Amino acid sequence: MDNEDVSLVSILTPPGSHALLSVDTIKRGINVLVEKPLTMTTAEADLIMGALKGSNVKLTVDYSWLFSKAMLKSLSLIRKQEIGDVLRVEIKALHTGKDYMTSEQNHWCHRLPGGRIGEMLPHPVYTLQSILGDDLQTKEIFTSKRGNYPWLAHDELQATLQSDKSLGSVYVSFNAPRDANLVDVYGTKKILKIDLINQTVIGLGHREYGKLDSGKDSLWLSSKIALSTLRNAFDFLLLEKGEYALRNLYTMFIDSIKKDTEPLVTPKMAYNTVRIAEEICQRI
Repeated sequence: MDNEDVSLVSILTPPGSHALLSVDTIKRGINVLVEKPLTMTTAEADLIMGALKGSNVKLTVDYSWLFSKAMLKSLSLIRKQEIGDVLRVEIKALHTGKDYMTSEQNHWCHRLPGGRIGEMLPHPVYTLQSILGDDLQTKEIFTSKRGNYPWLAHDELQATLQSDKSLGSVYVSFNAPRDANLVDVYGTKKILKIDLINQTVIGLGHREYGKLDSGKDSLWLSSKIALSTLRNAFDFLLLEKGEYALRNLYTMFIDSIKKDTEPLVTPKMAYNTVRIAEEICQRI
């Protein structure tokens, strides 16, 4: 890079190399976009945070779930208080046993802290952070093994986390009948049901309990799902899977560089993702 005019570097290597490559890029005065997670340990993350001190470089992390159409819409609704105060968030990250990382014994993810669970754990963790804030504390962790891969110590995880006012839970499975990334946000005014694979967002408000109300509610819910699915079908036809989130990520980060504003995923948020995921992995 010494002989090139570079303003942004995207680091897409396995997590173990993120600290070294990020620090080198920051020292060159180049803005950095890192594939999730920032690092696997807080010790490595400290090196990056130290390099950023006194620097004008901007750094963000590819939190792909946050930049999806469904999640950006949901975060907007939450921040506008349209669902009221958030009481609880439940996240389910479900994978089948045929998941390519899980089923490949020699995949590099199995050498990470927490193995395959540790590799994917940042996704639900940063999603919880985006709703409940960075100061999440890990309260309870339960693990089990239900599958047949001997190289997996655990393939089921349930974790409970807490902010100053709200609770959050994460359930990870590698034994599910189908892949699903589901987020349920319980507010005082509405419940948000977010499907991050099908990219649907359904807001459930107050329901009456008369004779016809259950039927009317079912019809309304079916029509909302059908309309949302139809809209998403056009997006899927026009864009490759995942392209919407990736385009948003780059557009928003470049915009933050030009305007000298904070990116959606700040270094502080990325550091806390590492902290929380590390705490969980150390206890499983």
